[in-house]
Amino acid sequence: MGGSPRRHGRTAGAGPGSTRSGTDARLRSLVRRDDGAAAVEFAIVATLFFMLVFAIIDFGFGFHTWNATTNAAREGARRAAVSPDVGEIEARVRETADFLDQSRMTVTVTCSRSGAGYGPCPSSASSWLEGDSVRVTVDYEYPFITPLPSFVGLGDELTLHSVSESRFEGL
Repeated sequence: MGGSPRRHGRTAGAGPGSTRSGTDARLRSLVRRDDGAAAVEFAIVATLFFMLVFAIIDFGFGFHTWNATTNAAREGARRAAVSPDVGEIEARVRETADFLDQSRMTVTVTCSRSGAGYGPCPSSASSWLEGDSVRVTVDYEYPFITPLPSFVGLGDELTLHSVSESRFEGL
């Protein structure tokens, strides 16, 4: 690539006494002044980054809680397969999810005989028949840890709903 070397920073015909060169210098100094730009960019990016991190944390805790309620309902249904005592079934559910706030948990045990609709379970253990279906429902009011879900319209808490069924096998 032959040819004459290029001169950077000057326009053709602009000498040291030219007014054009002074204007270019002032424009260059204005364009290069970005002292606070990095701080503003960091503030925007950091805000988005921390919102994402807190959303991931909240989702993780919420998923863990939902998994715990699902497991508790399953354990209650397993207990219901061999025990007709509703109190014992509920105790098993609460024992399985003992690390959750028990005041936020609602456990409902319903029964169905011969494929009929679900309703209250018989109070007498001798009234339960082999083959009856038992449904254990666990509802939990999960309070969000961060205020982020409120900002996007999800509210302050989320109702987690888990259901498990089993067949009563008899005593």
